[in-house]
This record gives sequence, structure tokens and C-alpha cells, in this order.
Amino acid sequence: MPEEGRGPAPDVDGVRAFAEAAPHPIILLTGPTHRLIYANPAFAAACGQDRAALDCRPAAELFPALAEGGHLRLIDLVRTTGEPCRAEARRLPFGDADRLWDAEASAVRGRDGIITGVLVQLRDVTALRRRLCKAEAAAAVLDAVLEHAPIGLAIAGPDGRLLRHSRHGLGFIGREAAGLLAGTASRSGWELCDADGRRPASPAALPLVRALGQGEVVSREQWTLRAWDGEARSLQCSAAPVRDQAGRVAGGILAWTDPPETGIGLDARYRALVEAGALAVWTAAADGTVISMGGWAALTGQTPAQSAGWGWLEALHPEDRPMVRRRWAHSVATGENLEMEYRLRSRDGAWRWTAARATPLRDTHGGVVEWLGANTDIDARKRTEWALRDSEARFRTLAEAMPHLVWQTNPNGEPDYVNSRWRELTGLDLAQLRGGGWLEVVHPEDRQVLAAAWARALAEGGDYDVDARLRDRDGRFRWHRVKAAPICNAVGAVRHWVGTCTDIEERHSAEAQLREALAARERLAREADHRIKNSLQLVAALLRLQAGRVAEPAAREALEAATARVQAVAEAHRALQQSPDFRNIRLADMLRELAAGAAVQHPAADIRTTAPEELTLDAERAIPLALILSELVTQALRQPGPVQLSARLEEGVILAEIEGGTASSCPDKTSLGPTVIRTLARQIAAELTSETLADGVLRVVLRLSPDQGEGGTTPARSARLSGGA
Repeated sequence: MPEEGRGPAPDVDGVRAFAEAAPHPIILLTGPTHRLIYANPAFAAACGQDRAALDCRPAAELFPALAEGGHLRLIDLVRTTGEPCRAEARRLPFGDADRLWDAEASAVRGRDGIITGVLVQLRDVTALRRRLCKAEAAAAVLDAVLEHAPIGLAIAGPDGRLLRHSRHGLGFIGREAAGLLAGTASRSGWELCDADGRRPASPAALPLVRALGQGEVVSREQWTLRAWDGEARSLQCSAAPVRDQAGRVAGGILAWTDPPETGIGLDARYRALVEAGALAVWTAAADGTVISMGGWAALTGQTPAQSAGWGWLEALHPEDRPMVRRRWAHSVATGENLEMEYRLRSRDGAWRWTAARATPLRDTHGGVVEWLGANTDIDARKRTEWALRDSEARFRTLAEAMPHLVWQTNPNGEPDYVNSRWRELTGLDLAQLRGGGWLEVVHPEDRQVLAAAWARALAEGGDYDVDARLRDRDGRFRWHRVKAAPICNAVGAVRHWVGTCTDIEERHSAEAQLREALAARERLAREADHRIKNSLQLVAALLRLQAGRVAEPAAREALEAATARVQAVAEAHRALQQSPDFRNIRLADMLRELAAGAAVQHPAADIRTTAPEELTLDAERAIPLALILSELVTQALRQPGPVQLSARLEEGVILAEIEGGTASSCPDKTSLGPTVIRTLARQIAAELTSETLADGVLRVVLRLSPDQGEGGTTPARSARLSGGA
């Protein structure tokens, strides 16, 4: 049935029709939890469970190690993309742990094309992989032999053509001469003769030709290579056929080396090769008794007499001797190769770590004839390993002692360590955090941001620093600062990531309280300003009412001027209330409010305003500026015609302009209006200029300099546009 209402179920009957009798395991999974809704008999047999016990259970519940090993990612990829996926030679956590499987996963779609499930087919490739491994090992051995063997070796096909040569063999006699040994005619003057060098060799008599043609095994025959200039070189040649499973000759092996009388035989070359990379090279009899130990005396200071038999054990660290004796005795008894590490006392008395390896030399019947071994110095490697372990131990100790949540991941971001503090707080262990399980402790609102930042850090190799809410084992969320940094190796590749989660709940609470306090203060300030504006409006109304009852023209004009000034301050406060930050006033709002206020006293007035919406001025200077502009508007309205109020920013200086009226409309300089204008201009450090335009209209310009006002008490601030200074 569909899982949790997520869509239609896959066509199980259709899958069963072809999978029931299939010899390889097949399962059908559905839903985000990979619920197993069908398993064929082959799968049940492979995992050793009854089919009924498998039905309709999540894969992670049936086989927990699947999720821990990341095997379910393949299913997730197919389920989300619809693209088939394949994984090769995987060890799966059921049945025989040594079995290897190829897994093929493909999407199962309904008639409407929607993905309803994932079909997984498994094929046991254990035997195939083992054969491949053996073939690869054999090829590697062959490559090593051809590269390092101190004799001439060649492998020939059934037609006698040489397919592979040993490096030493080509350096010994050259490719042309090697071909001559196989029966190929030489084009560079080489000639192959019998042992005494007098008679040219018959092609049919050559060792490789006989091995291929007659199946003969040729051993250590003497031949002579003669150059065009008469130089002769003696060779000892051997050849043998290579047969297929049916016994037919499928190729041949040819070997050549110096004859024994030259004094440079196989044993000497092989020993020289081994000694070039070892501290000591030694041989032992079949019963394990040491025969010779080249380099041992220089290494340990023991004389040959002291190291003979089992005396070499005295050069080993006392704590290592029982282990070495036991393992060496085991290899001697079983004929198995020996590999072990132990401490040796050097000539100066210091102990150094060495790796010993030995292999048996066998006769044609497989019996051990002799042991050949070598010791190599691994002291530097051991010290590096100890330093690494000490560093890891110090890290774990520090991590466990810290009050923070400490964690570590592999280069791909998969957790491989969390400290006890993490487990105590979240209630989740390491296994539960893998495969993305760590996101379960993150607040749902923070998961997307946290996951995106983590993915970006993994991709770029940079530091990781995010605030997020983490859930404790009681279900409560607390704010944490999540930080991580990559640890890189010598070439800059990320080895692992180390991170911490620090509790910052109190800081977040304090910040929230501070934001609330600031918001409350702003609300209080706005309320106070609102009350100030209303009070000013009330005063203006009373003045306007009083002016209407005064018969004396001069007194009425004075009351009307006072009303305009109070009204201007109220309008500036109204513009301040429209400000987003309650510290700066948008000049466009202020000019519109001034125009509206003037229209109340002069209903027929034509007042136009122009200013950028983003142009602002601090409230401390904006209110005096409003009073100045109100006085200038009142003067301009004494003459008929439109009045233009504008403001703009020009080269860092704010320009406020008013066009309207004429010079004759200006009152006497000794009257109150001009006095107010001059006083307020000095207060806000504004430069006041005027000019008469061609049509007789008066233009007054105020320039607010960024410098401190002349004798003013308020520092002049730079005019600014919102979003920049």
C-alpha cells in the first residue's frame, strides 16, 4: 500500500511475474523510508530471513548497517532523479560478510510516469572478483618480475613472437639479440652460435623453438652471441612451454643469463637487488636456523658467531622476543610468508623499529628448501604514527573537557566523532548522525540555511560559521554558534573537518530584549512626537482663531506669522513621523507637508514641490530648515503666481530652493521674518543667497555646508542619500 499517503504503490504483481523465479536477489522498495514491499526467494535466501519477516518494513530497520554504510544513498538518488544507478563489488550487511555484490537500481513508474518505487537487483560477483583479483595479482607479479628480475626473460606467443621482455634482459643483450634467441633474423649483424661459438645455430635447435614446437623443457643450455665486429658473449638459456587447460602449447617462456663461470649469477644479482633497499638480508635453513645475515653485523654490532642459529634474537628488544620467536616458528611450521615489526638494538645501543619480511624458497615438489628474508628501517614511520596518535589523544582529551559540543567529520562531511557533551545534550550517538541524521536536531526553520552553508564549505574548503537552534534530548531548542574548519594534509587536501557548537542562547535572548527595548523606545518617541505635533497644531489653531478676532491689521499679521511658524514646526514633526528610522527626515515628505500647511492659510495658493524621495536630512537641522522655508513661502505668497519648493543633492551639499514672489514682496530686514531666517540659517550652518530671474521672480537658495556652522551650536552634518553617505 502507499506509504503515508505519498502516492500510488508500485505494480508489485508485474515485478513478481519476472522476479519470482529469477536466480539472483531482487527487491522492490517504496517511499522515503525505503519500505520493502517485495523480495523474491533468492533475496530471502541471500539474507537468511523469511520473506514474511521482510514485508513492508523499512530497509534501515531490517538492515541498520545499510544506512550507516551509506548504501541507501543509491536508492535516494534513483528515487529523486529517476536515473538508474549501479554500484559494483559492494559488501552488504547480510548473509556472508565476505560476499561481493553488484547492485543495479532503477525507478519503477506508474502509468502517469510518476516514480512509485525503486527496483534493486543484486548479482553475486564474489567468484568473479576473486578471479579478477588473482588475475590482477598474477599480472602485477609478472610486471614486477619483468621489471626487477636480474636475468633476461621473455614471453612468447604460440607463433614464437616475443610479447614481453624483462628490463634487465633488454639492457643485457638488446631487443635485436633477444629476437635472435627466439629465431627471428637479425638486421644489425648479430649471430647466434653454439656453445663454442664456431657454428651458427640452426633455428630448429633454439630452446624457445623447441619448447613451442615440441613442448620440450630446455634447461641451462650454453649459447654464444657474436656481433658483426667479432665480439662474442656467452649465454645460458632456458625455455619451457606454457600450456592451456586442454594441455595445448599456448606460448613459451625464454630465460637467459650469464653462465656460472662469469661469477655474476642469479643469486648475486638478486641479493644485490634486495640489499639496495634493506638494512639486512638474511637466509635461513628450512628449520628456521639462520645461515647468513648480510648487513646484520653493521646494523646490530653482533658478530656472525653471535647471530648464528637463534643468537640473533639477543639483538631484539626483550619485550618483542617472545612474539618474534612465536611467529617465526609458526611460519617455519606452516611455510607461510612472514611479516612482522619489532625493535632492534643498533650498534650505538639505541632501539630502532624494523619491519622483517621472509618468504620460503621451494623445490619442485613444493617443499621449503630455504628462507630468504630482509629487514627494513621503519623507525621514522613508527615515530610519525606515535605522534599522530598522541595528537589524536590530545584532541580527544581536549574535546571531552570542553563545555562545547565538539565534532569531527571525514573529508566528505560524514561524522566520525562527537564528544560526550554532544551525546548528553542531543541524545544522539554517532551512528544516528550519519547519512544526514544530524539535521534532525536542527530547528526546521534553520535546516535549509545550515545545510546550504555546510555544502558550500565542503565544496570550497573554507571555514563554516552559522547560528542555528539545536534541540536537546528534552525537545527544547537553544541557539548555538556552529563553527568548523578543515584540517588539511601537506599537499592541501582536506583530511577531516573539526567543528564546535557553542551555546549562545543567552546572547540571542539579550539581543532580542535589546531589539524590543529599542523598538519600545522608538514607539515612545513616535508617541511623544505625535503629541508634540498635535499640541503644535492646537497652538496654531488657537493663534489662527485669535488672529481672526483681532481688528488691528498689524496685530493680525503678527498672529498669522506666528501661526505659520508653529504650523511649520508641526509639519516638520509630521514628516519626522513618516521617517523609517525616526532620526532623519525625507525632504520630499517635509516639502509636501509645508505646502499642505501653507495651502490651509492660503487656499488659492499654487505651491509645487520637487525632491528625490531618498534625500534625507537629520531631524536636528530639518526642523529649523522647515521654519526658514515656511517664512520664505509666506513672503512669496504675498505676490500672485506659483511658488516652487525644491531640494537636491549636488556635490555633497544639499540645496533647498524656493522660487516665487518678487523682491518687493520681501519685508523690511529689521522685521521679525528676516531675523528668524538669518538666525536659523546660522544655526544650521546654511548659506543663504537670492537672485531675481529674468521674469522678475525671486529665487532664494540655501546651501547646507558639511562644515560646522558659523558660530552655531549644532555641528553641520553631511547631506546624504539613504543607502549611502
